[in-house]
Parts: sequence; C-alpha cells; structure tokens
Amino acid sequence: MIKFFRHIRKSLIEKKQMGKYFKYAIGEIILVVIGILIALQINNWNQQQKENVFERKVLNEILSDTEEDIKQMKIAIKSINESDLSYKYIINAFDKNLAYTDSMDTHFAYALRFWSLSPNSTAFETAKTEGLYFIKNDSIRFNLAKVNTYWYDYVKVLESRWQDYNTTIVQPYCLSLFDYYNLNKMKPTNYEKLKKDTTYKGILKSLKAMKIRYVETLNVRLNLVSELNEKLKDELDD
Repeated sequence: MIKFFRHIRKSLIEKKQMGKYFKYAIGEIILVVIGILIALQINNWNQQQKENVFERKVLNEILSDTEEDIKQMKIAIKSINESDLSYKYIINAFDKNLAYTDSMDTHFAYALRFWSLSPNSTAFETAKTEGLYFIKNDSIRFNLAKVNTYWYDYVKVLESRWQDYNTTIVQPYCLSLFDYYNLNKMKPTNYEKLKKDTTYKGILKSLKAMKIRYVETLNVRLNLVSELNEKLKDELDD
C-alpha cells in the first residue's frame, strides 16, 4: 500500500502535475489523520471495555462485602440487645432482692459482653488503590466512601473505648467477684455481697451507656450499607 502511494506521488512529480500532487498529498495526510483517529478511537473503546469489566468485577465484590457486613452488624445488634436484657435482669434481681439461681450465671456473663465488628473491606481497599474515579455512579462512590471511612472509623473508636475500659476497669475489678470469668457463664463468689456492690453496678451502667451509643452508630451504618447494597444491585442489573 505504501509503495502504491509512493508510485502515484512519483508519477505526478515526473509529469509536473504539481497541483494534483499537492491535492493528493493533502488527501494522503487527511487519510493518515483519519487512520490515526480511528486507531485512537478503537484503543479508547478497548480501554473503556477493560475499565467497564474491572468496575463490574469490583462492584460485585463490594456487593458481596456489603451483604456480609449487613449480616455481621445484625448479629452484633442482636447480641448487644441480648446483653441489655441480661443487664436489666440482674438489676431487677438486685432491686427486688431475689435469691441466687444457677441460671443467673449466663446473665452475669452476657451483661459484660460487647462486640467487635470485622467487615471484609478488601474490595473497598482495591477500589481505593485504583482510585474511586472508575466507579461511574456518583451516589455509589459517595456512599461507599462514607460507610467505609467516617462511620466505620467511628464504630472502631467506640470499640476501642470499650476495650480500654474493659482492660483497665472491668476485668481487674470483676475477676475477683466471680469464681470463673468467661463470655458464657460467670458464677459469683458471693452473691449477697455482689448485690450491694455499687462499683459493680456502676460498671454495668457504664457498659450499658457505651452499648446504647454503639448500637445507635451501628444502626446508622447498617442503614447506609443497606442503601449501598440496593444501589449496587440496581447498578449491576442495568
């Protein structure tokens, strides 16, 4: 093809048909430019296709993560609500001066329970590494950043406060109050004395306040993640 064009140019020059030569040269330049533009367009299309495939892959992974995240938060909220019921049971038993029974051991353990959220954020971290710009849906991009940065960080702050309180106050004080200390059952060493222990009651009330704030925060994040989950489904169904 190149030899063919070269032959035409040479022929025109030899025949001194300069007007036609210049027209032909301009036409050849235009053809080259058109060829370059077509090649660029094809390259852009191929790149766009790769980005679309990658975006869909990551969005599917994020969708899977949100579903696991929702499940974990619901379990956490359920567990803490059960812990609150145990707190109320113990306070009621103390206030009414009820006699000790073995069944109370479970409530003593549950009343001190907390929770630590561990959602899978691998897909989000991948998205951050690549730059969230490749997610075309602005609403998804905004919600994704919100649930995995501010609200997740706030959840971890509340968990950290509980861990500090548990390590420095709860465990050191409560270890001596029970024959054994675990998450399932805790038998008091002296139930009658425990009923009058104002420090122990204060610890339970402090934990209750922490759990209220924690559940409130989890519910906000749960709503946001559920909303994100629905948006991802809608986006992937299109």
